[in-house]
Formats: sequence, C-alpha cells, structure tokens
Amino acid sequence: MDEQEYERDEQTLEARRLKRLEQKRKRKMQQRIVGGVLLVIVVLVIVLLARSCGKKKTAQTAAAPASSQPASSEPAVQTTPDTVATLAAVGDIMVYDNQIADAKQADGTYNFDDNFKAVSAQTAGADFTVGNLELNFCGAPYSGFPSFKAPEALAATLKNVGFDLMQTANTYSIQNGLTGLQSTLQYLDAAGLAHVGTYATQADKTKDGGAVLEDVGGIKVAFIAFTKGVNNISVPAGSEYAVNLLYTDYATDYSKVDESAILNAVQAAKALDPDVIVAMLHWGAEYETAISDTQTKIKDLLFQNGVDVILGSHSHIVGPMQEEPVTTVDGEQKTCFVAYSLGNFFSGKEQAHTAESCVLTLEFTKNGETGDTTISNVSYVPVYLADSGADASPEFEVLPIRDAIESGLFPDLQQTMTDAIANLRTDTASDYDSGK
Repeated sequence: MDEQEYERDEQTLEARRLKRLEQKRKRKMQQRIVGGVLLVIVVLVIVLLARSCGKKKTAQTAAAPASSQPASSEPAVQTTPDTVATLAAVGDIMVYDNQIADAKQADGTYNFDDNFKAVSAQTAGADFTVGNLELNFCGAPYSGFPSFKAPEALAATLKNVGFDLMQTANTYSIQNGLTGLQSTLQYLDAAGLAHVGTYATQADKTKDGGAVLEDVGGIKVAFIAFTKGVNNISVPAGSEYAVNLLYTDYATDYSKVDESAILNAVQAAKALDPDVIVAMLHWGAEYETAISDTQTKIKDLLFQNGVDVILGSHSHIVGPMQEEPVTTVDGEQKTCFVAYSLGNFFSGKEQAHTAESCVLTLEFTKNGETGDTTISNVSYVPVYLADSGADASPEFEVLPIRDAIESGLFPDLQQTMTDAIANLRTDTASDYDSGK
C-alpha cells in the first residue's frame, strides 16, 4: 500500500470516529434534557400535592371546634339546676281560757306575738309553713273549751311568725255553726293565710275540687285536708260541701271510710299538675300513738293513688312518723312520708306529753332535667309549750327545747324538757330529730 492510500484510510477512520463521538454527545444531551424535564415534572407534582394537602388541612382547622378536646357527635346539653324547697308543719293550734287571758292587753286588745316569738325562727325559716287550726274566729265574747272562739288577732300573729296555710277540717270546724266556719275563713283570708279542708260555699268546694295549689320555693305543692268528724255532730243537710270527712259514719263509729270522697280529692289535686301532693288529716284516737286499721287503710289509699305526704293531727300527742316505699296504681315506685300526729303546738291541755311537740321540716328536691320531685330530707326540731305561771309575761311560750335549755332561762323545766326530747324519739319511732 502506498503512502497516499494509507492516508485516505486514516482520514476515513478519523471521520467515522468523530461521527460516533458526535452521536454519543447528542444522546447524552438528549438524556440530560429528558432528565431535566422529568425532574421539573416531579417537582411540580410534589408542589401541587403539598399545596393541596395544605388547603385541606387549613379547611379542617377552620371547621374544627375551638376546644382542644375531640368533637362530640352528640349536641351539648344545657343542664338545669335542681330546685330544693322546704315545708314546715306543726300540729294542733288551740286557745284555752288562760291563753286568751295571757294575750289580753291593757287596752282590751289581744296580742299573741310573745307566745310564738321564741319558735319563730323555725316557723319562718322554711319556704312554706302549715298547721292545724282547731278553733273558730267568730267574734267576742272569746272563750276556750268547749266553744274555742279565739281572738282574731291570733290570725295576724300566725302570719307574722311565718305560717302560710291552715288546715281547718277538724273537730271544731262547725262548733260555732256554719256561720262560725264561714267567719273563720274570712278572717284567715284577711290575714293572708290560705286554708284547706272547709268551704264557705258549694262554689268554693267545687273550685279545684277543694284542693289548694301553692308555690313552695319553686315547687308546686297541692294540699287536701280531711277530718274524721266534727265533735260527734252532723253537718247540716244541704251543707255537706262545708267539711271534708274521712268517714261516712263520721258522727258515730268512724268505721266506714269514704273512699269515693277521698279519691275525688286526690284526683282534684292531680288535676292541678303539682310536683307534690300533701294530705292533712285530722284522725286517730286522742292521747294514743297506736295506729288503727282504718288509718292504715286511708294511708294506703292515699299513697297508692298519688299522695306523697300525710301530715296528721288530733291525738294531741306526737305519733309515729316514717318514710315508706310505695308502688302506685299507675305502677310508679316512690318513697312517701307519713306523720300520724304532730301533737299540740299551742294548747292548754294538761295530759301527759301534750306539751311536747315538734316543728317538722320536709325537704323536696325537683330534678332540673327530669322534673321528678322526691323527698330529699326529713327532720324535726323538738319544742315544748312552757307555762311559766300567771305572773309571768308571757305565761305561755312555745320553746325550741335545746335553745331553751342552753339559755338557762327555764331552770324549773330543764329536766322536763330533757325528758321530752327522749319521749319524742320514742313516740315518733324515728331518728328524724335534727339535734337542734
């Protein structure tokens, strides 16, 4: 091979080599371009995804509640507070000749304020206070047993020391005739005292079926009242509306319970849509704590048909009191309370234990959410009717026993009142003594 031919071959090879290098360079450039494009696409995708997540999180944050606690699927419930109210009750309020004399002032008027001043904290301390008014307001001349024609000033005093309602169905409802009954109700109305159990007219009895609805510290309480009899006399024909009676044989044997009258009164009370129904009953035997068969029958009839509380009177001494589980005719299960007798609150009787009584206080609680009302507490303060003699002023005072003992003002009665505390625990067959 000559030198020229060799050079041509070398040039050809060099040209091919350079061409391959150029092709290789172009492929690398294309790869770089494609890689760059892919990188840009990936970055764009990441940015878009990040922005999308950020927007979603912001939206969720804006929709979330301010509280750091997890959102509940149940709507928040506004809780209504419970309502708690107290009802105080005392027994017989009677006025004898020596008590009338004690209340008489120099100018001939009557004032009973001092007789009740010491116990007024108990009677005025409850949201509502009731008692059994066993007398008539029907004008002078005033006298005690057996007519029980009391000075009308007593009504104002009872109101002033905290009483709100009087039971007027009792032994002496018509002792001074229907006019005495009607006059008594008029004076109670004038004093601002509600009353239950007796009625001046048929229209009064027909209105609400004789039941009385009262607001007791925000709790609606319906009151009904009955007596076993009216001192062995009969209500005048045509005036049967005047007094609520427990027995059809109320003037003789007290053995035939008037179930129809009792149930009608309970239904009338229910129609008022109360939270609590209280029955005030003048029943039982004088100076006895034993419970008769008809009392048990009446109690069961009342409780099973919707009455929540029975407040008893007539025996002139304090009787048993107890809470009792009840299943009503409607199938409701609840706890009821009965005080068979609250004794004498103010009286001139001298038989054993007739000066000992109590101020009973019932606490009711109405559930703010369900509206159900229950008896949440029961207690009593022992009291004693002190007779300090005709030379004392006042001669008669209703005293909270423990306060009176602590005061040292009644040294002659210290042991008597101490014994009364124990007697009341025995007679009530309970531990409801408040210790006050």
